[in-house]
Amino acid sequence: MAANGQEPEVLFWVGCAGSFDDRYKAVTQAFVKILNKVGVNFAVLGNEETCTGDPARRAGNEFLFQMQAVANIQVLNGYNIKKVVTACPHCFNTIKNEYPELGGNYEVIHHSQFLQQLIQEGRVVLKGGGSFKGKKITFHDSCYLGRANDVYEAPREVIKALDVELVEMKRCRTKGSAVVRAVPKCLRSRSRVIKTLTSSGLRKHCRRVLLQWQWVVRFV
Repeated sequence: MAANGQEPEVLFWVGCAGSFDDRYKAVTQAFVKILNKVGVNFAVLGNEETCTGDPARRAGNEFLFQMQAVANIQVLNGYNIKKVVTACPHCFNTIKNEYPELGGNYEVIHHSQFLQQLIQEGRVVLKGGGSFKGKKITFHDSCYLGRANDVYEAPREVIKALDVELVEMKRCRTKGSAVVRAVPKCLRSRSRVIKTLTSSGLRKHCRRVLLQWQWVVRFV
């Protein structure tokens, strides 16, 4: 695309989990199928995409974060990227809120927000909810999507479009960012609540918290 002098409508930032984690790669593939189906002019960086530096900054390695961030910003600016969409809450937060101070100024959208827009515009039509129709689902807010960026409604609106019953937990809290910590007692408690509330389980955006939930349900 760049070789032909063309610029994408959006850049899809895949992220580490979306590239390497077997379960999260399915999210990447499904989102790309939607983009192709509705005719969105998008691009990915491929081998030129590296880690945003979020884990380094959360772990206190500011030098490494700035090295990774500046390298990414140089690539993005080199392609004259204006709009970035990503499925990872950590990538979303870092590119949106922390790259501007280093010269990376972009419109950054989480993929749930992008999907919500496509649904509202009638470009994505869900037929009867598919295999989810009539089931109960609860949504676990990712720290860097909800509390950090106040994005609560978009993922819920997308879930509701599946013709399901969205059930809210009274409280929702997990721990862990730069490292995967020992499974906290609160996760076991939340897992029991989820099993009581729903018939089809939990929906997550953040791969790191998903990993914690996968671990804790073995002991509930």
